[in-house]
Amino acid sequence: MDTTRLVRVFHRRKAILFAVLGVFLGGLFLWSAGVHAYVVNDAGRTTRIVAFHSMSVSSVLAKANTRSLRPEDVVSPDVAAVVPHGEIAIVRAKPVTLTIDHTSETIYSTVGTVAELLADNGIKVNTEDKVSPDPTYPVPYNDDIVVMRTTYAYISKTETVAYKRVYQKNPYMEVGRSYISVMGQTGLLKKTIKVTKVAQQAVSSAVVKTQTIKPVVHEVYDVGTARLDLKPVRTYTMSATAYSNRRSRILDGKDHLYGYSGLWLHYGTCAVDRRLIPMGTVLYVEGYGYAVAADTGTSINGNCIDLFFNSYGDACNWGRRSVKVYVLPITRSQLYAKLGIE
Repeated sequence: MDTTRLVRVFHRRKAILFAVLGVFLGGLFLWSAGVHAYVVNDAGRTTRIVAFHSMSVSSVLAKANTRSLRPEDVVSPDVAAVVPHGEIAIVRAKPVTLTIDHTSETIYSTVGTVAELLADNGIKVNTEDKVSPDPTYPVPYNDDIVVMRTTYAYISKTETVAYKRVYQKNPYMEVGRSYISVMGQTGLLKKTIKVTKVAQQAVSSAVVKTQTIKPVVHEVYDVGTARLDLKPVRTYTMSATAYSNRRSRILDGKDHLYGYSGLWLHYGTCAVDRRLIPMGTVLYVEGYGYAVAADTGTSINGNCIDLFFNSYGDACNWGRRSVKVYVLPITRSQLYAKLGIE
């Protein structure tokens, strides 16, 4: 074969090679231009999908045989979107048991903190409520979140208040005598109590308001301190009776009664025959004590004396008896000064 012929064959084969190579590269270009590549990242598990047209995310997931999605799972891009290629990420929701007081339910979520999970589920937490773990902590997936509500209840309660016996010295009363000058009365209180409950269980209570319905009246027990330490100017033997205007059950010292002389009647005053003993005369009565003549009456004649008691019951207990009555050489003002009474 001559040289000219060899050159012709070489150029012919070269042209054929370039033609085949062009067809191949053209086909490769057309093939690559029509291929759509997807990568499905399902919670760390990767699947590659190749298609010759753009697909919706839901179609790609179906072709990748991904397991069913929960409503709480997060897919990016959205499952309804049509994308030409790229990565499709799935964040799977994980379970956590949420207990509010004594009611529990399983919740699926993808959020990071306890506070975000509660907010996503419309659960409002007050500052007094107790949350475990703390709202700032990560969500303990496959474990428990406990919310214990703090609530308050108000109740009313009526209580009795016992009276006390109070002893006081009575300077008019003879030593050795004693009696109840003010009868005790039980009081009533209405208390408003604030009860704090955690998870519907009472944990503490406190009285927030106290109202007096009926005031307590303490029993006053008079003890006599009087002695006959002055020389009398006269002595009578008299029939002594007793009287009182006060009821036996209510003795508060406010039901004042004034005698003929204009003086307030109390233990230490008496009614006499003013023809025998002038008003204002200071007396000492055996078994009674000091008595100022402050009253009179139509039935008080001669050697009779009617002694005043602060209690109707004590007046009845005195009854009628014969006593020595001593007329003292002092005025009413001097008696008050002697006894320390203003």
